[in-house]
Parts: sequence; structure tokens; C-alpha cells
Amino acid sequence: MPQPLFSIIIPMYKVADHVTRCIESLQNQDIDKNQYEIICINDGSPDNCQEVVENLQKKYSNIVLINQVNQGVSMARNNGIAIAKAKYILPIDPDDYVVPNSLGRIAKLVQTNNYQVLYLGFEIFDANQKSIWKTNYTKQENKTFSGVEGYFEARGFEVKDPDRSWAIVYDKQLLNDYKIDYPKNVPYLEDGLFLAKVFTVATSVGFDNQIFYQRTTRKGSATNSKLFFSEKAINGFILAINDIKNFAANNNLVRTQQQLVNHVVAKFVLLPMSPFINKLDFFGYLKIIRLLKSNGVNKIEADGVRQPYKKLSFSFNFNKVWFFINYIYFIKFSKS
Repeated sequence: MPQPLFSIIIPMYKVADHVTRCIESLQNQDIDKNQYEIICINDGSPDNCQEVVENLQKKYSNIVLINQVNQGVSMARNNGIAIAKAKYILPIDPDDYVVPNSLGRIAKLVQTNNYQVLYLGFEIFDANQKSIWKTNYTKQENKTFSGVEGYFEARGFEVKDPDRSWAIVYDKQLLNDYKIDYPKNVPYLEDGLFLAKVFTVATSVGFDNQIFYQRTTRKGSATNSKLFFSEKAINGFILAINDIKNFAANNNLVRTQQQLVNHVVAKFVLLPMSPFINKLDFFGYLKIIRLLKSNGVNKIEADGVRQPYKKLSFSFNFNKVWFFINYIYFIKFSKS
């Protein structure tokens, strides 16, 4: 049997009511079923995710099911990628779905242009299924960017979910060559750390301006949780800082690649402080400062860091009390 082109990775936890729609949308495509596999990872879900997928396996031959004890979404994705047979990896969240007959176009794009990474267009719907936002890659389509360029091309003031890893196609060989996977025990922005590694070393990034992915918003999803404000999340930021620094140290990076690493490190240093500064909790802020210092982070390397993190990085390096005051005004301005 020839190697499939796509391995679609779907982690599942408490999504039994949604996963059928997701998988059925992936089956309603314009390429042969043997060209893609759908790997569903049941991450110890307490509902009947396993049963739902087993019933769908009776109908479709390209579904693979992994049952595991609960390890979190990162490890679920890693375990799915580990058994993936295809040339390209495509992560999909189980409570989302995709546009019919769109994989054929995507297959042509990645093969014709030999992309290592391909951004796919997506649309966001509210809880009432009303469209509230969609990507616009008009300026980026039909161009090839380096990884560093592509990372920033996909971002902007009005961009939603810039640190997502779903709705992006990845060359599995790139992930294997650089040992890139999702981080364990980084509960917030784990996708952002994964992306940082990918785009640091990727050499060819493309954008598809047509909508492929349909993102749904529902109460209780990870995106809407208060996890960001927890101690577990703060410790995760520290792990992320060390992880991306180790990744840079283990690879022979040129200056532009190291600058991207610096930008990501700055983001992971600065973000955990925002809930404490937002609440004017100076003692909580000092706790973060001490935690960072104990992990060797007392200064941010600002070379290559983009705004708004660049200005904040200089302030952080200058004086920690001044930074606290400066960040208050930054938060106030960003909300206005």
C-alpha cells in the first residue's frame, strides 16, 4: 500500500457529542480514502468517545483509534504523530470540522510547492453558529516564506488564535529531523511552543487563502478556561522558556532563527506576569520575578524581539519596579 499523504491527528477528551461531525466532515473529501488516515486518540475520556469512533470505523476504513490513560492534549497529539504513516501531519480539534472537498486542493498545494508548512484558512463561529471572523491570506497566498518570515506573516493585531497548531499542515520529516513535539506539562500556549520550534527551522512556508477549517466556540472549551491564571500555567511558562532555549542550543541556528527564539522567550517571560499586574498584585508579581530568577531568567535578550514585547523587554531589563508600572499602562492601553 502506498504511503498516505496526510495523517490527521484528533485528540479526544469529553467530546463525544462533537467528534462524529468532525470525522464525517473529514470523510466528505475529494481525494481517495487511502491517501489519508484519521488518527483519533481517546485520552482517557470519561464519555463514550471510544464507542463513537469504533462505530465510525465500521463505516470507514481510514480511521485509526488509540486508547490511552489520560495524559493531556499534548501527549495525545504526540502519540498520534508517533504512529502516523503519512508524509504530512494535519492536527484537527474534535469539536471543529472542515469544508467538504477541500483536501484535494491542499494536496496539490503542498506537493506542487514542496511546502514544509502550509497555513490553511479558517473561520470562527460563535455558540449559535454565526460566523464572527475568518482568515485573510490574500497578501500571503502564492508566495513562499522562510519559517521566520512565515511565523510573523501569520500574526497581526486583528488575527485570532495566532498560536494555534491546528489547521496547519506540517512535513513529518521536518518534525522528525529536529525532534519537534508538543511539550509535556505546559498547559497554556503549548501550541505556541510547538510552532516556535517548527518555524525556527522551517525553510518553506505557504498560505492557502480559501477557508478549510471551521472553528467552533463553546462554553467549557480549553480556549475559554481560566487555566492561564493558575500556578500550573506559570510553571508551564518556565518549562517552555527552558525548552525553547535548549532547542536553540541543540541546533546550529543563524541569527534570524535565534532572533525568533528570543521573541518567543520574551513572550513566555512576560505573559505570566500579566494576571498579577492586571490585579495590581505586586507581591504575586515579585513571586514570578523570583521564580524566573531562580531559573536563570533575570534579563531578556531583546535582539529580534518584535513589538509590543520589545519595549516591555527593555523595561524589564532596566528595572523590575519600573517594569511593573510600565506594564500597567501597557495592559490599560491594549484594552482601550
